Amino acid sequence: MAEIAAVIIAILLVGLLVFLMYRAARTYDAGAHATYITTKGGDFYGALRAPITLWDPSIKVLRDRHAPDITIMTTGADGGQHFEKTLVNRRTGEISLRVHTCAPRPFVARTSDKRQLLIKAKVSFQLDIDRIQIPSQMEAFGVTLGSRVENLFENAIGELEDQEVFARQREIETRVLRELLEMEGQTDPNTGTGMPLGIKIYEAMFSYEPFAKELNKDPSNGPMAYDNEHLDDLVDMLEKANPQTVDTLVRMLELQTRQNIVSMLCKSGGLVAFTASELGLSDRTVERASNGMNIMKPPAYPAVAGNGGGEQGHQPQAASAPVDPAQAYYNLGAPKGSQPPKGN
Repeated sequence: MAEIAAVIIAILLVGLLVFLMYRAARTYDAGAHATYITTKGGDFYGALRAPITLWDPSIKVLRDRHAPDITIMTTGADGGQHFEKTLVNRRTGEISLRVHTCAPRPFVARTSDKRQLLIKAKVSFQLDIDRIQIPSQMEAFGVTLGSRVENLFENAIGELEDQEVFARQREIETRVLRELLEMEGQTDPNTGTGMPLGIKIYEAMFSYEPFAKELNKDPSNGPMAYDNEHLDDLVDMLEKANPQTVDTLVRMLELQTRQNIVSMLCKSGGLVAFTASELGLSDRTVERASNGMNIMKPPAYPAVAGNGGGEQGHQPQAASAPVDPAQAYYNLGAPKGSQPPKGN
């Protein structure tokens, strides 16, 4: 009798151990934070909504190689480097139901006035447990969502000019959010603008900055290095500027152009001579003498009429004009040893 009792106790212990192991293996901690997709007979059976133990062996949870592949592109808390984030624990089959942020890589959008802006967009969303089978059956959920976000922002920004994007940024975000919600809430697939992704959208936002574009391979080209886009930048900047400021900038561009001309001509390695008037440093005319020396004309002062009574009028000495650097240089004459030959 003792042996029979021992055998029965052993069987009960083994059965209890098997029961506990089966229960631990078939119990899933589902809830508001996560869910599990189940199948029965190869067909979709449903998503778990609360902690439960699946006693029916025919009900299976998709995990390991059968687990859905749901990934998104996002960034860290500081908005720095982009990385791919998975919403599924493939080992256990757990699918996260928390609110996540999809942040596609920065992309370039073109405004209606052909300006390029670098856009950084973000969309906050959550997987909808009532339609969880849609993202679980998609092969590239993250790529589809990211492309949709980029396309909607590009369309909204493309209808505005560059100056309007900042003033209407909130309107753009509201429009994109509304279009995403319409895609998810459509009832007639024939009239929809896009396939539902089985998600709940909470927020759509973006930031932008001018797209960095090089002027030219050779920045020494000066004003000629500006293309249409950068010229438009200058127009926007000078449109409301003080006229004196505009004149100063135009003069600076002119001097820069002259300097670039000199630099390009001197690259040949030969000796190139320029006069002050040719460089725009003096308004006085310079004549070329037959012997090659530069002769600068003195400034012409108007004659003063003489006094009455037949006496020769006394012409007052002209007021001293400011010394011109070019005039002072040419008054020095030719260097020693290079005087022109005297005539016979």
